[in-house]
Amino acid sequence: MFGKLLSIARNTLIETLRQPIFGVLLWVTAGALALNPSLAAFSLESGGDVKIAKDVGLATLLLYGLLASVFSAAGVITREIEAHTVLTVVSKPVHRTTFLLGKYLGVCGAVLIGYYILSLVLFMTVRHGTMETAADRYDLPVLIFSGLALLISLAAATFGNYVYGWHFSMSLTAWVVPLGSVAMLLVLLISPKWQFQSPGTDFGNLQLVYAVLLCFCGVLVLTAFAVALATRFSQVVTLLLCAGVYVLGLLSNYLLGRPAESGGPQLYRVLYALVPNFQFFWAGDALTQEQSIPLSLVAHVAAYATAYALAVLAVGVALFQTREVS
Repeated sequence: MFGKLLSIARNTLIETLRQPIFGVLLWVTAGALALNPSLAAFSLESGGDVKIAKDVGLATLLLYGLLASVFSAAGVITREIEAHTVLTVVSKPVHRTTFLLGKYLGVCGAVLIGYYILSLVLFMTVRHGTMETAADRYDLPVLIFSGLALLISLAAATFGNYVYGWHFSMSLTAWVVPLGSVAMLLVLLISPKWQFQSPGTDFGNLQLVYAVLLCFCGVLVLTAFAVALATRFSQVVTLLLCAGVYVLGLLSNYLLGRPAESGGPQLYRVLYALVPNFQFFWAGDALTQEQSIPLSLVAHVAAYATAYALAVLAVGVALFQTREVS
């Protein structure tokens, strides 16, 4: 069973990375993050531009997770069901639970790769900072190392596609991950003035890293909803339902939490417990208000996200069990 699960997850990962919509979402989001410092430089407050850049960057990552998970899940589940190609798997001795869990792991793996690349872009932009005054200088190590990583990746993917027939988008992603990591390491070791520095100089308190991890925990929950809903609904309906869950989760404290705590009907308590609270995954306010994000909070939120994702997948398995695929 474990071998079948890994095979389905691996094939789903490759299939997701090959989807055109996955590459479009990834690189459009990367471009938006790269432009973020320029767009955030209008707070008219010393240090406020960097706070806005972090807040907008985290929101962009969370939005990317929503769109990438929905389109990826719909591409590898809904289309297979509608085209009846899922019969080639479930007709073999592969349980539907194994099939759905494998699809979830594969989609999560693909979203994680895209999320990692975008996190590198976010860290680069935060290290570069915003140009608040005319006296501010460009962070040349960030621009040079990140630019070289991207150009080498583009050249390698183009050459491989032309000579060896490699899939361009997938090859580009495969090259950007290691080269982007090397570029990030060099940026951490070299200051804007081209002097060696400790790797923990820029992000030594790990607060931005913790905030990114919290956002990814929310993405895991959204992916579970996308996979579960894709077993029954089309791509558009799945996107709308997941967006509804996302918005309701952000407003759950106000819409459900306050009535439940003020002695309202018992239904509010039930709904407040069932609806995912996406405020747990949002640390943008803590960063902008310079509040500490402890590692213990990240661990508790990760446990909450894991338990909630498993519960949603259990519902998805129940929905998939009675789905006619022939």
